[in-house]
Amino acid sequence: MIYLRNALAAAFAASALAAFPVAPCRAQPAPGAANSGGIAGYGAAAPGVVEPWGEERQVASQVIGVIARMLVEENDHVAADQPIAIVENSEQAARLAEACANLADAQAQLDKTINGARAEERREAVDQLAELDAELKLAQLDYDRKKPLTERGAATQAALDQADSTLHSLKMRRAVMAERLAIIQTGARAEDIAIARAAVARAKAEAELAQAELDKFTIRSPIAGIILRKQRNAGESVTNFDPTPIAIVGDLGRLRVRAEVDETDIGHIAVGQRVEVAADAFPGRRFGGTLARIAERLGAKQIQTGRPAEKVDMKVLQALIDLDSGVKLPAGLRVDVFFMAPAVAGR
Repeated sequence: MIYLRNALAAAFAASALAAFPVAPCRAQPAPGAANSGGIAGYGAAAPGVVEPWGEERQVASQVIGVIARMLVEENDHVAADQPIAIVENSEQAARLAEACANLADAQAQLDKTINGARAEERREAVDQLAELDAELKLAQLDYDRKKPLTERGAATQAALDQADSTLHSLKMRRAVMAERLAIIQTGARAEDIAIARAAVARAKAEAELAQAELDKFTIRSPIAGIILRKQRNAGESVTNFDPTPIAIVGDLGRLRVRAEVDETDIGHIAVGQRVEVAADAFPGRRFGGTLARIAERLGAKQIQTGRPAEKVDMKVLQALIDLDSGVKLPAGLRVDVFFMAPAVAGR
């Protein structure tokens, strides 16, 4: 009896297998994915998240301070290098003003050194030298007149000594004025000009440094795109020790999907492979794309779908899919990615 029951069971199992042949193992779509008419024709499936093509950029502060003004709101379009926030900067602005004043002073000193004396100063020196020449001539005549008189006893020695002293003094003054006029007419020495140029270069560097420091108080968008999230408001403090995020910017002109492929499915994907993307938010719709890049190293799973059957301790390989032009999806949307097998991709 036992042998008969076993034989009947074996025969029933064989007939069942013949009627319903076992299908080969294929990658299964994630639970909740939009219906694609079955998994047939897909090499692999994986969860993913939509992101801007150039990745989201988190803009942070380079300085410590308080936000004076926020210049953007969420969903605003911004150009590359456009200011999005200004940190209170009156102290640094004063440093820049001081540096600019020092630069102006150094430049004026250089100009003065290069240009030399003014025409008025040259004329004044010439006139003073001519005046001394006239005085010296008179002093020489006075001395020449008193000397023979002293020798004949008609004039005192003291008078002659006074005339000699006056003559000698005028000769010294005339020599000094002649040297001064020569310096004025010759211009500054090369060494003095070099020193003045160095002072200008130093002042200019200090002004540029002050300007660079002041520029850090204006927080700018690194790329052209849209303000995806505004993370701070005017009046809030920021720091650069643990850089304070101000906003998140992304270029939504083109989109891509960052997918995490299970390590058991990485043999079914390749760069250039066509991909279909589905989202619970758009039931019954599929969005096309092309696999653009595959990571070289496996890592821990980062994208969480929140589905009950999801495994969180699996090793995955990140894959970047460029969505077709014209596809519009919100950044951060969780999606299901289906990597098409060659037969389906070429149809």
